[in-house]
Amino acid sequence: MTSKVKVNMSVCDKRHTITVEMTPDLEFVVMAETDCENVREFIDALGRLSLSDLSEKKTSKVWEVFKNVRMSANCLVPAAVMDAAWMEAGMLSKNLAQSCGSKCIIYPKD
Repeated sequence: MTSKVKVNMSVCDKRHTITVEMTPDLEFVVMAETDCENVREFIDALGRLSLSDLSEKKTSKVWEVFKNVRMSANCLVPAAVMDAAWMEAGMLSKNLAQSCGSKCIIYPKD
């Protein structure tokens, strides 16, 4: 089974679909449909993730790779990778996430 999330980065006009699949040996393969070369670089550099990468912020490969690629600091893709991976690992209810529909950042005009 796979878990999928979509990212709409309206600020840079990019859209990404992140898919994570758990392997039989409890590793997580991250894939992306994207037209952003910075996101592609990030996804390619991730390789397979472990449960520790999903649960240990200080040592997570997700955040380590994010620090060392060209993606901007405000890109939502790393958080999307974590959400998809957490759903795939059963750490975030897929039903709950799908019923919420989205997480978002709002730029108020006040």
